[in-house]
Order: sequence, then C-alpha cells, then structure tokens
Amino acid sequence: MPLHQRTAVVAAGVTVALALAGAAVAVAAGGSAATATIKVTEREYHIGLSVKAGKAGKVTFVVHNAGKIVHKLDLAGAGLKATVRVPSIAPGTTRKVTVTLKGGTLALWCPVPGHAALGMKTSLKVSGGSAAGSTWG
Repeated sequence: MPLHQRTAVVAAGVTVALALAGAAVAVAAGGSAATATIKVTEREYHIGLSVKAGKAGKVTFVVHNAGKIVHKLDLAGAGLKATVRVPSIAPGTTRKVTVTLKGGTLALWCPVPGHAALGMKTSLKVSGGSAAGSTWG
C-alpha cells in the first residue's frame, strides 16, 4: 500500500477513535449526546406531528412542507425564552430547528397571515425540565 493511502487509513482510524472517546466522556459525565427528533409536516391548512408528547431536553424538529404554497413555523412555550421562528419553507423542502425544552406545552403554528386561523396550529406536551435555547438551519 502506498504511503499516502496508509496515511489516510491511519488518519481515519484516529478520527474514529477520537469520536468514540468523546462520546464515552459525554456518557461518563452523565451527559447525553442524543437529541430527540420530531417530524413536523405542514400542508394547507394543517400541521402534523410524529408524536403528541415528548420529554424535556434537546429536540430537533424536522419540518417538511408537503403543501403547494410557502409556509413557516413558529414555536413558543415549554421554557423557550422567546418565540423561535423558522424561516420560509418552500413547497417540497425541509428545514430543521433544534431547541432545548423544559416541561409544559409547546405551541407550534404557521405565522403566514391567515394560516393559523385556517387550522395551521398544534401543540406538544413536554414532560420534565431543563434549560431552554434554540438553533436552526
């Protein structure tokens, strides 16, 4: 095996070892690298969730627009300090937003004018508690 291929194999092995070591440290420290995932489907004029209830902690919402017009998604409650706003989601596309939830009720709705009034709103019951925050992409 040529030197550059051996170097690549060794580098890949070191990368895997470091990733495993990092995961082991997180578990040993009592942390969890796991993030719950909840699928959200938006269409005219309905929001569907893959679950009706969840646990407090880090949650990624995978928001898919199965409709024929642009939608958005806003989230509030369950310990969030401010409304989390997911930007426009074109038909057929998906966006993700990750938040850290406390216990309570999380409200989700489409803030496009008139959409929530036509039924694009729902809620998620969240049990437990932890710090709150968010990131989206």
